[in-house]
Amino acid sequence: MRRCVRVAAALGVAVVCLAGPTAHALEPVNLQLKYLHQFQFAGYYAALEKGYYRDAGLDVSITEGHTGDEPLDNVLSGASQFGVGSSGLLLARQQGKPVVVLGVVFQHSPYVLLAPQTGPIQGIHDIKGQRVMLAAQSEDLVAYLKKEGIAVTDFTKVEHSFNPDDLISGKVYGFSAYVTNETDYLDKKGFAYQAYTPRSAGIDFYGDNLFTSEKEIATHPERVKAFRQASMRGWQYAMAHQEELSDLILTKYSKRNSREHLLYEARQMYALVQPVLVEMGYMNPGRWQHIGEVYAELGMLPKGVSLRGFLYDPDPRPELRWLFIGLAVAMGLAAIAWWVHLQRLAREREQTQARIQASEERLAFALDGAGYGVWDWDIPSGTVLYSKRWREMHGFSKEDVPDRLEGWEQRVHPDDVPLLKAGLRDYFAGKTDTFTVEHRALCKDGSWKWVVDRGKVVSRDADGKPLRMVCTHADITARKEQEAQLHQMNETLETRVAERTAELVATIDRLKQTQASLVQADKLASLGALVAGVAHELNTPIGNSLTVASTMENYVKGFETDLAKGLTRSALDTFVNSAREGTDILMRSLRRAAELVSSFKQVAVDQTSTNRRCFDLHQTVEEIMLTLGPTIRRTSHRVVTDIRPDIMMESYPGPLGQVLTNMVNNAVFHGFEGRDNGTVTIAAEPLGDGRVRLTVQDDGVGIPAANLGRVFDPFFTTKLGQGGSGLGLNIAYNLVHDSLGGTIGVDSVPGQGTCFTLILPLMAPLSDTQQAPVSTPP
Repeated sequence: MRRCVRVAAALGVAVVCLAGPTAHALEPVNLQLKYLHQFQFAGYYAALEKGYYRDAGLDVSITEGHTGDEPLDNVLSGASQFGVGSSGLLLARQQGKPVVVLGVVFQHSPYVLLAPQTGPIQGIHDIKGQRVMLAAQSEDLVAYLKKEGIAVTDFTKVEHSFNPDDLISGKVYGFSAYVTNETDYLDKKGFAYQAYTPRSAGIDFYGDNLFTSEKEIATHPERVKAFRQASMRGWQYAMAHQEELSDLILTKYSKRNSREHLLYEARQMYALVQPVLVEMGYMNPGRWQHIGEVYAELGMLPKGVSLRGFLYDPDPRPELRWLFIGLAVAMGLAAIAWWVHLQRLAREREQTQARIQASEERLAFALDGAGYGVWDWDIPSGTVLYSKRWREMHGFSKEDVPDRLEGWEQRVHPDDVPLLKAGLRDYFAGKTDTFTVEHRALCKDGSWKWVVDRGKVVSRDADGKPLRMVCTHADITARKEQEAQLHQMNETLETRVAERTAELVATIDRLKQTQASLVQADKLASLGALVAGVAHELNTPIGNSLTVASTMENYVKGFETDLAKGLTRSALDTFVNSAREGTDILMRSLRRAAELVSSFKQVAVDQTSTNRRCFDLHQTVEEIMLTLGPTIRRTSHRVVTDIRPDIMMESYPGPLGQVLTNMVNNAVFHGFEGRDNGTVTIAAEPLGDGRVRLTVQDDGVGIPAANLGRVFDPFFTTKLGQGGSGLGLNIAYNLVHDSLGGTIGVDSVPGQGTCFTLILPLMAPLSDTQQAPVSTPP
């Protein structure tokens, strides 16, 4: 009865369609394309030019797109009745936009993400931080990136120019494209690229989909049905007459692409449209449900998405349930027979859908492993179907490898058999989502080839037991050889690093020894300067004492003469006054000499040892400057101290003296180059937290900004070969940090001078050999 109804309806539609062009005016409708005119939309051109739309009573205009957003916007606004969209229509539907998919043209999305080919180990994650062009309606690429853990914020999204030269020139690193289109241009340019397809991550979405709105279906149901039927008829014709449609596009629609390119696009589309295996416009609700689940897993849709109202049914089955119940009551056994007949039809329909789904799944795995071998294992029967490419990969013919599971172990390297079995056990036990094993496989010539098998169970029984498994089989011998070479290079590199490290440690030890020797040499040089200072400073009081003593000697001889002649009162008074005055001068000179000897002695002890003791900072600095007096007086410069006398320190005066000596000498001999009458000021100020700030500041020429960060580096000097060793400030830096437990910094303004700032603890940390402070000797 239903079949009769359908036949009658079909005849009615046919009569209307035949009579339509003459009896009624053609209904104007508009089809909005995603992009510019090209073979991607050839089926619609064929339906228009071959009169299929006219036969359906329709006057169709086709509008090309530019950004990819026009179909959805125009169909929802009513500007267009039909549009071409992507699987992102499901996202729009869940956002409350009343779109309905009429049919699928591309059974597999043509979208890929192109990137420059950089090497054998590059991957999709290389796009992070790069500039990427993503076209509108490329939701499957967004889903692919999300599944790989890459958010849209991980790269810079650039407005799509649809010009592959932007990828070639390096303007962008990533470029969303159709595998049917831009790849031809890049191949002709000789540009090496890497194509990333969502199918490599298990995301296999539908491609171009014909869609309309709920309003259009409700208002013009027959027009929608007629338009869909004519469009799919046009697609069937276009895929069967590729050259004719290419010429048609060039003649009437666009000369933007060459005939050669249009035919390239057609050939690439054939594997994605599958016009022989799959009916034009066919769409599997289970496949759409899977697309929704993928979106949900990636957080792009809520879980449990409903497809109600989203998928168009060109032949909706009437609701005959209550009619059957009434007929069952009225007709009895006849109704039961009818019910049995319906059940048989339903089972046939389910079996047909199962076969189509199995064919789709097998095709999906084959396409995922494009260029790879495929093996299909019927688990209960033990039958294994090996693809032609699988046999060619190992040099076998069909007769060499029967379609049976037996004998597979002889074709796997003995060392890899346990690994392959373990991989299967883990996969069947649910420990892994995908069966993936790398192993060596036997070739007909007796050689071994490294391969990787990847697969999934595509069919299970009611109890969940696996029934059928499909796997891809890829040659990875080249990759394994590269890994072996890399491993060998890493081992060699580790050995070389160990050798260089040992050499570096030995060099550091020698440098430390050299540094210690240089510090000791600097101490001896300071001691030499001290001796010179002692000699110079003692020269004045001792010279004065010698002069007074010589004068007193003359006075004594004169007194003896006067005594022999007869001593007068006036002569006695003169001798006593002269003796008293000479004695006073002699005592002052000798006291000064004693004071100098005492000071020089303390400085000498400090500079030739690292003894820790308590001392007055003011007194110690004055004593140090006293030893530098002869050196400074030979110049036109002067040293001024501004330190109050109550700053007591428990530290190491020897290293402190060596630091101040180096910095004062550095200022006198380098800071005043080309200047007269320079001043070096040494000042100190307690910080109130157990530390003191000690500054050595000059008003000299300053240090250039380019050299400021290197003044404490060893052997850095601007006077190389002119008496400068480049070690003075480095030694000062190490003494401040290591011996005095403080810090040292430098500020300088070229043309205004330089200031070294020392932050020192009033109580220096104990060294390994110093346990208690040494008191200042009286």
